[in-house]
Amino acid sequence: MIDTLLKAWSRLETVLIGLLVLCALFTFMGGAAVRVLAPQHAVDWADEVALYFIVWASIIAGSVLAAEGRHINTEIVTGALPARWQKAAAIFTFVLTLAFCATMAWYGWEAFEFSKMLDDRSGSSLRTPQAWFLFLALPVGMGLMVAKMLLLAIKGRGITTAPEIPGKVE
Repeated sequence: MIDTLLKAWSRLETVLIGLLVLCALFTFMGGAAVRVLAPQHAVDWADEVALYFIVWASIIAGSVLAAEGRHINTEIVTGALPARWQKAAAIFTFVLTLAFCATMAWYGWEAFEFSKMLDDRSGSSLRTPQAWFLFLALPVGMGLMVAKMLLLAIKGRGITTAPEIPGKVE
């Protein structure tokens, strides 16, 4: 059940990331093309909107990487450890990452609320509210990571899968 949920969730996130990156590409390239081909119709917000798409895609990608076991790992250090220490290091990394992501989600939400309170707006002619388009990405992305990591923990899996070390006998 959890495997099916994780796979569907990751597939949905991967499609969303792809769409966000494509939107960023088309927005950026479209803005650049208009600036070159029809400067009188150029807009000052294309780069800004492309950046929003990239920020959201990057933040959401952490959740996908965790589910696929490709999250941050210090293989050069853990690979040299005995097997039982590798497991302890993986658990320590998992707990540390979970605590970090939960803290970032909390403070990201605080930043979102603060930006919303200030009615912080972009400098372009769009005057987009930064709370919704920029600051909300952090608590959403970190919240997704925390939720996915908790599901992985229930399943008995971590966020990294150390590759097999050739020739290592345990």
